[in-house]
Amino acid sequence: MIELVPLWEGPWWSDLLGLFGLGGVMMLPLGICSVLTLTVIFDRLWFLRSGRLLPGKALRVVREQAEENPGRPSKLAPENKHPVGRILRHGLDLLPTTSGHLQEALRDQAHRERHTLERGLTTLEVIAGIAPLLGLLGTALGMIEVFQNLALAGPGRNEALSRGISEALLTTVLGLGIGIPALVAHSLFARKIEALSLRIEEEVQFVYDCLQRNRAKPTTKRDG
Repeated sequence: MIELVPLWEGPWWSDLLGLFGLGGVMMLPLGICSVLTLTVIFDRLWFLRSGRLLPGKALRVVREQAEENPGRPSKLAPENKHPVGRILRHGLDLLPTTSGHLQEALRDQAHRERHTLERGLTTLEVIAGIAPLLGLLGTALGMIEVFQNLALAGPGRNEALSRGISEALLTTVLGLGIGIPALVAHSLFARKIEALSLRIEEEVQFVYDCLQRNRAKPTTKRDG
């Protein structure tokens, strides 16, 4: 009969706790950095899906309404479940009172939407910078402790020195192991957000141009 062992009682868990013990005091902030990095990465991977932020069906409806019936603003942004809908809803709600500043209102809301897209990227940027430094600090502290204890090692001094150095370098490896993925993720997400922002601006500008053409039609008729 197979005996089930809880995860926290398995050998890998003991090894992990042992590594944290060997790394010293700097393993705690490095552990926090690793948890934050994974949290932000998984959150942004889910949030920045193109199909979620720019659903093709909803955008087609917006474009059709803008081309066929731009005189009824309420139909241009029927839902606020994606950035384009929220931007248009904000601008069109203000249309009666800010008809001369519609583009500015749309631009301001687009800026707020981009800020939402970029949420968490600052955390990745900071971690990418400080995680390797925390690792180096942990190594420096470990080396100080190694040389302080070296005099007490007796005949096994060389063995104690090599073991102490390997343990001290553990935080450097962990710091780089956290910082490099954080840096790569930050770069990829930044490029993804830039592409999404350009697409959002194109969709909003299309609707704005349709509204401007519609507002210019009565004037043209009166002049004729």
